[in-house]
Amino acid sequence: MNGRRLLLGLLLLITVYFTITAAADTNVPEAVIETSAVNDSGSGNMLDVTIYDPDRNNPDRIDTIIAKVGAGSGTDDLTIRLEETGIDTGIFKYTVYMTDRKSNRQLLCMKGMDKINIKYKEIIKTISWDYQSTVLTLDKEVYAGYNTSAEVSLFNMGLNNNPNKTEYINVLVKTGNSKSLGLELRETKSNSGIFKGKLYFGRSTKRDKNIIKMSGKDSITVTYTNRRDRTDVAECHADWSPQDGQIILDRQEYSGNAAPVAITLTDWDIAEDLGIKDEAKVTARIQGTKRGKTVVLKETKRDSGIFTGTLYINDEGSKNPSIKLNPGDKFEIVYTDEDTAIGIEEERTASALWKGISKAELTLDKTFYKGFDTYMTISVKDPDYNKRKTLQEKVSVLVRTSKGNTNRKYYLEETGVDTGVFTGSFMLSKDAAYNDRIQVADSDEITVTFIDKNVTAKAGFQK
Repeated sequence: MNGRRLLLGLLLLITVYFTITAAADTNVPEAVIETSAVNDSGSGNMLDVTIYDPDRNNPDRIDTIIAKVGAGSGTDDLTIRLEETGIDTGIFKYTVYMTDRKSNRQLLCMKGMDKINIKYKEIIKTISWDYQSTVLTLDKEVYAGYNTSAEVSLFNMGLNNNPNKTEYINVLVKTGNSKSLGLELRETKSNSGIFKGKLYFGRSTKRDKNIIKMSGKDSITVTYTNRRDRTDVAECHADWSPQDGQIILDRQEYSGNAAPVAITLTDWDIAEDLGIKDEAKVTARIQGTKRGKTVVLKETKRDSGIFTGTLYINDEGSKNPSIKLNPGDKFEIVYTDEDTAIGIEEERTASALWKGISKAELTLDKTFYKGFDTYMTISVKDPDYNKRKTLQEKVSVLVRTSKGNTNRKYYLEETGVDTGVFTGSFMLSKDAAYNDRIQVADSDEITVTFIDKNVTAKAGFQK
């Protein structure tokens, strides 16, 4: 009886063991294969493969795994080694490059429309693929402006004649107006199969500088023809037009005399010489009038197409370009754009209002101070002195004491950029006045004056 119970117990333990082991086996995550092909369909001559296999992520090192890749119509699979993206990620990547030449065993041999089968463990991922031996691209579909550039890229691993040497190929560029230019592309590095070159858009063709003449609404077609196989032809296209200039001001409203107006003009078409900083001219005038003042803008750097300059309001006594305005006047900056997308000359304008002279506010944090080594905070609010939106500026005040021998200028700093509020804190001391110290005496009176606007505030002091 006891022997039978012992046997039944042993059978039960064995059953439980195998049940738990089987459950554990079913919980092991299955590997997943993904590719760069959208909806398992693509074209070209390269394919990114990613395999997720958490079972192969060693926490101490970067691992590699082995998979097979084959063309649907081919018999020889290519063995690939996928490297983990990092320690303990379980994510493995590899880029499959293709060719139509069977002599290169490092590349997947493809012809026309076919299937690509990726095999890992018991998993097979099938991709529909349209093989193109040469992929030729431009970095944009639409370009605008003279003196701008286009980057031409060509990818074909089969063009690597010498894997230890950086090689060159040539493409032909044609415009919609039948201008043509041969452009040399340089391999990015030896054995990369990636060739790049820059094409520039100009008013005349200069072959030694890779500049092609463009005019009006135009286009370019880049063509590559393989010298070994004249049927291997790749093309890419893009549209081009002159750039419409854009002019902006740093504010919509200004106040105060000698107020600077920062002008920014963007127009690649003006940059006549790519080797130097060019200039552009705009006109400043009161809105509704024809005559105005010329302001010269300078290019920010060579080949930038961005021009900046400053106009001043009611600053006639200086050498700066200035416009005379009355409070409430609207003024405009006008740029005549000779080359436009629509093909005719246009005026580009940016306008703003001059409000006049603002009223300044001068305040002290107290009207009476007691005890040496206490602090007085002086504040001035005046938008007229907030001249630059991007700078933290300063104003000065005159401080005098009736008994403490102080009669000097102190500087207040703007609380931030573009606030128009200026503050400073100064110690009230029996010691001699200094940059951050005001000398006072018992029963003193402190007078603070914002001289530029003749505004005064007073406070008393006792020791």
